[in-house]
Amino acid sequence: MSSSERDKYHHGDLKTALIKAAENIIREEGVEGFTLRKAAKFAGVSPGAPSHHFNGTKGLLTAVAIRVFKRLGAELNALPLSGRAAQDLRTQALGYVTFAANNPGLFRLICRVDLIDFKDPEFIQASFQALTQYADAAAAYFGQEPPDLHKRAFRPHMASAMATAHGLAHMVIEGRPALLLETPDPASTFIETLLSAVLLATWPDQYVQQA
Repeated sequence: MSSSERDKYHHGDLKTALIKAAENIIREEGVEGFTLRKAAKFAGVSPGAPSHHFNGTKGLLTAVAIRVFKRLGAELNALPLSGRAAQDLRTQALGYVTFAANNPGLFRLICRVDLIDFKDPEFIQASFQALTQYADAAAAYFGQEPPDLHKRAFRPHMASAMATAHGLAHMVIEGRPALLLETPDPASTFIETLLSAVLLATWPDQYVQQA
């Protein structure tokens, strides 16, 4: 029996074990601390197992990113809908920022175009589905058609909506609000209040899309 066969026999689902191992490493040490050797050691398998099953670092990190996007989507889709476009858009943006604050290492990973295969079909599907409710809220607010996975075109309103939340997310996980004012822990209620105020100013209820 080869080492890879022994690994698979021992774990039952070796690929999932390696994905979870990589996720745990990135959660604890950030993507900068990740190596295939560490993932193999964490999962308790041979050093060559990650490369064998994922064709190298990019393959494994792409699998982790798919898993992260699915979790992000589950959290955003669980957020309540108010029926008011501005409120729903703010709720989705705050959910996005909150996810980043709670998972800084994993959030940084899904932003790293140099480490992930962004053309992987499963990744494209997972990342699109994760932001479907966010995209629907942005489209409703700006009076536009929601994005279509099969008609991937630049949509200024969606770029604007994502840039706002994405920028705020990075501000929070990098401690940038401290440059603007004295603030406690970025994950605190104070920061959530600050973000809510920013989003309210960015997307007021009285906004009307001009023809």
